Amino acid sequence: MTETQYIGKKIRSKEAPRHVSGGGQFVDDVSLPGMLHAVVLRSSYAHARMGHIETRAALEVPGVVAVLTSEEVKRTSRPFKPGRYSAGLQKPIPEYATAVDRVRYVGEPVAMVAARSRAVAEDALDLISVEYEPLPAVVDPWEAMEPAAPLLFDELDSNVAWKGALSYGDVDEAFQSADQIVREKLKIHRYSSTPLESLACLASFDDASSKLTLWCNGQNPEVLYDALGEALDVQDVRVILPDIGGGFGQKIHLIRKYVVLTGLMSVKTGRPVKWIEDRTEHMMAAGQSCGMEFDIEAAVKKDGTVLGLKIQEVDDVGGSVSTLTIHFTNKLNNLFSTYKVKNFRLEGRSVVTNKCPVVPNRGIGKPSMCFIWERMMDRVAQELGMSPVEVRSKNLVPTSEFPYTAPNGNVYDSGDYTQLLEKAVKKLEYEKLRKELKQKREKGKYLGVGLVIGLEPGGRNAARDMAIFPDVKELPGAGGVEGATIKLERNGSVTVFLGAPSCGQFHETTTAQVVAENLGLSPDNISVAPRFDSEVSPWGVASSNTGNNFHLYDIGAVHGASLKLREKILQLSAHLLESSPQKLTIDDGIISIQGSPDKTFTFNELGKIAYGNQSLIPEGLEAGLQTTYYYKFPHAQPFMVPDKEGRVRAQFTFSAAAHGAVVEIDTETGRVKVVRYIIVSDNGTIINPDVVDGQIYGSVAHGISVALGEGFVYDSDGQLLTVTLTDYSKPTACETPRVEIEHAPVPSPFSVLGQKAAGEGAAIPSPAAIASAVEDALQPFGIKIRELPLSPEVIWRLVHQGER
Repeated sequence: MTETQYIGKKIRSKEAPRHVSGGGQFVDDVSLPGMLHAVVLRSSYAHARMGHIETRAALEVPGVVAVLTSEEVKRTSRPFKPGRYSAGLQKPIPEYATAVDRVRYVGEPVAMVAARSRAVAEDALDLISVEYEPLPAVVDPWEAMEPAAPLLFDELDSNVAWKGALSYGDVDEAFQSADQIVREKLKIHRYSSTPLESLACLASFDDASSKLTLWCNGQNPEVLYDALGEALDVQDVRVILPDIGGGFGQKIHLIRKYVVLTGLMSVKTGRPVKWIEDRTEHMMAAGQSCGMEFDIEAAVKKDGTVLGLKIQEVDDVGGSVSTLTIHFTNKLNNLFSTYKVKNFRLEGRSVVTNKCPVVPNRGIGKPSMCFIWERMMDRVAQELGMSPVEVRSKNLVPTSEFPYTAPNGNVYDSGDYTQLLEKAVKKLEYEKLRKELKQKREKGKYLGVGLVIGLEPGGRNAARDMAIFPDVKELPGAGGVEGATIKLERNGSVTVFLGAPSCGQFHETTTAQVVAENLGLSPDNISVAPRFDSEVSPWGVASSNTGNNFHLYDIGAVHGASLKLREKILQLSAHLLESSPQKLTIDDGIISIQGSPDKTFTFNELGKIAYGNQSLIPEGLEAGLQTTYYYKFPHAQPFMVPDKEGRVRAQFTFSAAAHGAVVEIDTETGRVKVVRYIIVSDNGTIINPDVVDGQIYGSVAHGISVALGEGFVYDSDGQLLTVTLTDYSKPTACETPRVEIEHAPVPSPFSVLGQKAAGEGAAIPSPAAIASAVEDALQPFGIKIRELPLSPEVIWRLVHQGER
């Protein structure tokens, strides 16, 4: 190990100076010769048949070069192949980059205009006329399931596009042996992560070489690459992902529609075409998290032991079948949360409605699974007359059982959930606080405390979704493969090329620290390429800024590549110093013989030799100082591929955290103020504390906001009422509480440095923590919190008109 230590240290950010000084390069900063600007015509109807699209007036506008209609899209492109997110679809339903024959949600793309400027394209857009035959819209999933409901897809027998189940253990026996059955109904609404940068694409097709180059801010290059190949039959594709202004799952899936549209327009015009989504478009059509409703039963013993859970789930997936099952299958990641419960049955239905399609969103499926567990733990405590902490402690996975194999196949690598909960209790002075808050409520001040615990999985297994589709013949992939390339340059500096894009999570800083640790070089002398380029970046199935992948796959690849480069550096240096690699040390880019500090070589000198002086390179050693390493998770078995019982390693590492929230409620206005918020978190080995804390701050702010009001609202005709950030109720720093973070890391025995995930974590338990605290504050009114969001209006109605 090198003498210089960088793991676990706070260092100066490598990317922040570039961004705060305006030096970042985003898609909209890219300009190509002859480039056209495109805008998209969208449906103003939630449900309608489409007839002829008249474009002559638009084409006559000076500066307009081309118009692409849905009729032409259908004629000149092919439908997308069903991906892993819709593998359970009963019958094939063709989906193109635009609506074809029928629109199914407000904002669905219908046509595209390309002009010499965006302003001209927008003017021309208003001149396009579409013949619509309005159809009845259905926005409530329960109404959509009625036999007489308007049918969204003629290929299906009903609007229930998929139904399925997961079952582990002996659920029936668990319920037969229970002392009590605790029942509850819960509901989570639609919301979004609203990244600062909306969707963006720039496509340039070269007719001479039949090559299409795409600049885009998508999170998953494989999705973009496959979409262009499937829809346009273009095999020579180059995907470039520059700086990305936030992703959170919003830029994984539906962005493929616009990639294909801009690609088609570039093929049609023979010129580069740029499309930048505006905020209203983003709110309408970029994708929303799934509205979900749950009917839950818990089998419990009198001492608080939970024997099993039964859940019936209804998912409102909106007006597309392309992400039909993702919110269901993603619950496999934390299906049993931090608890040792052995019996579980989950039955689900995915219902299409005339709303925006659903997409992954920070934690996708995991916040709702945590919400179920933590609400039920509170409910069990209430019905048995026990402390909420006591019930949770009774059911936690014991520390002695790690690595722990959950009934669904997940292998929890490490953890001490009891310690997390105990530290949170101590930090809050929980029992004392509960007594104080009860006294304040008796005096008319409505304060409450909620204490929850949740799991944060990381490192996605590409075969996870197949657990509910055992009859699928072809896996979309399995496990994860990711690469990294590291080069010692002629001047002695080091350059790193990653296999996945960054969306603002300080990947450059973190990877530089890992490389610095292994090479004995200051991070100041290490540069990380700030963009993904499919022709240069060493990418694989895990090359995706999703699923908490970075900590496992990218760090694993960087670690492996830097160790390979270190070995090569020592081999060359040993030859030059007439020593052996085992006797050499590296410190601050200087290689020396132990005990002989006068005999040295610098990285700068090695770089000049490796690339320019063959006579000094030993036989058998490759010239140059560059290595590429592809990482695959070495502990992926068992259950990397689902077995016949549906057991699968959905993800490969498991962080956890206890969250405590204290709230005060103004019953006259319904306003909820978060008085205190604490987190005790286990993220394994922390590479950079500032980066991890930043992820926690951001994700908890998102989770609290989701609980307290942000969300999408539709009227009965399918018109979106929250199309601006003002309507949507996005919080500001004023509404975001100060968050107290305490780290209690238990390193993973499975990852290269003991690191675990941190990108989604605090967004998973925080909605449950807020719900628990609000319910505690409203005890005098006899109110039970069963659904989100808890906006001021909702709270006011609960207090003044609701249950008592």
